[in-house]
Amino acid sequence: MIAEHLLFQSDGGFIRIPIWGHIPLSGPLKKILSHPSFLRLKGIRQLSFSQQVYPGATHTRFEHSIGVYHLMKLILQRMLTSPLAQSLQDEQFQFDEHNCRVLLSASLLHDIGHFPHAHIIEEQIPQYGNEPVFSHHEELCRHFIYEEHPGVPTIAEILHDEWKVPPESVIELITGKTRFSKLISGTLDPDKMDYLMRDAHLCNIPYGSIDIERLIESFVPDPQRERFAITEKGIAPLESLMFAKYMMMRNVYWHHTSRALSAMLRRLLQDIASEGMLSPAALRELFYGNADDRVLHELKQLLPEKNHPISALLDDILMRRVYKRAITVQPYLNDSAKEDERWFVYNSDNRKRRAMELEICEFLNKRYHLGLHGHEVLIDPPSKKDIFDYADLKELRVYPTRSEHIHYAMQCTSEYVRFDDLNESVFQSDFILAFERYTKKFRLLCRPDLVERIVESREAIMCLMANDLDLFR
Repeated sequence: MIAEHLLFQSDGGFIRIPIWGHIPLSGPLKKILSHPSFLRLKGIRQLSFSQQVYPGATHTRFEHSIGVYHLMKLILQRMLTSPLAQSLQDEQFQFDEHNCRVLLSASLLHDIGHFPHAHIIEEQIPQYGNEPVFSHHEELCRHFIYEEHPGVPTIAEILHDEWKVPPESVIELITGKTRFSKLISGTLDPDKMDYLMRDAHLCNIPYGSIDIERLIESFVPDPQRERFAITEKGIAPLESLMFAKYMMMRNVYWHHTSRALSAMLRRLLQDIASEGMLSPAALRELFYGNADDRVLHELKQLLPEKNHPISALLDDILMRRVYKRAITVQPYLNDSAKEDERWFVYNSDNRKRRAMELEICEFLNKRYHLGLHGHEVLIDPPSKKDIFDYADLKELRVYPTRSEHIHYAMQCTSEYVRFDDLNESVFQSDFILAFERYTKKFRLLCRPDLVERIVESREAIMCLMANDLDLFR
């Protein structure tokens, strides 16, 4: 069986990457690792602008992808060697040869569609008229899997000939169009396990310690939900994973410097698209085939008007002249978990956000006799997208294996118990909503010399943005 070959044998030496050390290589794996479409991931940083705060955070999607592949391999080994995991599989949900091969290849290729600063851009994709300039990286996986290069087969051909899997099955799994998608994207997924450990290690901060080995040892299949469940041994390491993500969100992913540079880049690209300085096709060609270290420098060379005011914003990004926080708002109603639409709407409506930024700049021009062009004040709104996989966590179940759990007076209709219902952890789904509330912020950013003026005019600017002055008196 090729599944056994890929899971338990090594015929191509080893590769050493941070966190996981020596990872065995197989022939099919080496074919993808050496492919030009996969090698391009070496130029795409995992954390985009975080290296402006944490200089060690220069790691890339290349080693992350190998790490996710390695963890999925360990999980599948658990599914095939654990008597308990084997006994819980059924005909509709089993880790047979085909499924193992598809899961392994999808784990390796889950980020193949990434391009420089993809996560930043995807949060608020710039529009050219009503046309989005960029696609989401999951949607681009098909492009790179079928991308042709002289003298080498496509990744699709390697999947078919070497991995013995249909390329379309891999693409459907990556894009979430199959029932097994929860196995690679959710509360318990190898992607999250790798990037939390890797990001914390390379940023050199002590918040990403997770007992991955014990967590994987607790994995069991949950055929009814078509996902992984855990035994009670996995509760503590799962808690460490969720807390690690919370701490990483607070200290790295939502660091104010990274968020400011991200907002600056999004506004830059939106203005370039809106004013027709570069066509959508030109922007896609620039970003899809480029690397983080080059893309903004090449963008500067491509801009037709070197003295255009927006060029100053690009120079600020390149020279690390970072915008500062002038106003921060908790975007929830009355300290509840209910979103205040006045703040979240700016994330989903590019025109409204840009129009408000222009209006605030015009207000400052009139009040202080300035000559702002409209990009010197930026809105950094939160997204409604779940950070902590709330909906998925509500579906997570535990398979109790110890007799002492009989003392719980639960009327169970299944051998599995919902993680929330087991009452063995404070990290229940409703508790996770508090993580969401304390992590997400609405921020108004500005050029450093404008902070004092915006603070001085806070009430009037808040009235402009929220249309509810009484709330802030």
